[in-house]
Amino acid sequence: MNKSTESCYGPRFMAFVLGCAVLVMGAALLAHSFERGSAARLALAAVQGLATGAVIVTSMLRLRRLDEMQQRVQLEALAMAFAGTGVLGAAYGFLVNAGLPDIEWGALVWPVMVGLWAIGLLFANRRYR
Repeated sequence: MNKSTESCYGPRFMAFVLGCAVLVMGAALLAHSFERGSAARLALAAVQGLATGAVIVTSMLRLRRLDEMQQRVQLEALAMAFAGTGVLGAAYGFLVNAGLPDIEWGALVWPVMVGLWAIGLLFANRRYR
């Protein structure tokens, strides 16, 4: 990892992301103690959405600080994550039509996309060594 990437994903940023992840998970757990559709549960869902949005906006602002090569690496990794998430979602949709149980995608889309982004970064970084 070069200095540009290290400054983009420094300890403060990682602490912020982990804090938002804890907030999202805590709000999700707390929401289950309220009735579906209640004001408290809706407010907790809004907190989850705002925390997720803050991570996305902050990530995009930090990506702009990277040099052109690192931006290209990130673009390729994000493209892989986007396409991979679409393929996995469509494939599982076909399997549901064939008889597999339906699952709650809302909780899985972001972790899958982030995991595929990390895998994409490994491949893209290796490509440009």
